[in-house]
Amino acid sequence: MSGPDPLDNEPARSDRSSDRALSADEGPALRDALSISARIAEDELQADEARDRYQIEGLPMLEPDEQLAALRQPDETPHSVHGSALLERDTASDEASRLLGGTLYLTSRRLLHAGAELTEVPLNAIEEMAVALERLLLIRLNDGSDLALEVEHPRLLRVQIAAAKGAARATAR
Repeated sequence: MSGPDPLDNEPARSDRSSDRALSADEGPALRDALSISARIAEDELQADEARDRYQIEGLPMLEPDEQLAALRQPDETPHSVHGSALLERDTASDEASRLLGGTLYLTSRRLLHAGAELTEVPLNAIEEMAVALERLLLIRLNDGSDLALEVEHPRLLRVQIAAAKGAARATAR
């Protein structure tokens, strides 16, 4: 017997919703999802390229800007700068966490977030890192506290921090 299967409730290919124009509600949501997906893919690509480059050339050594020059310790090398970074620090105490805006610096010794207040995290205090969503890097510190950093390229930043930690360990040996 040829023809449509009476038990198949799936609409014919020509009737499926994927072939119709996006509704007013679906259009922006789908465009946003595609835009987020493209930014994540670009971040992953930059992270992969940086990982390969750092294995061959090592981390970049930047000239400190005016703000970092005032904060920098002797023999501390700046490796990356992430502007417009939001930091939320969840402490192990009962103190409430706060969201702070500023510039994030990765150096050969520390992670510095300079804004209304200064947050310093020694590289050897970073225990674990994970990327969540499009712009969030979650960091677990060895004292049990957590940091959440919202930056433009969290996957790239994770690679940069890992490379800086590795270089610091190698220097300490």
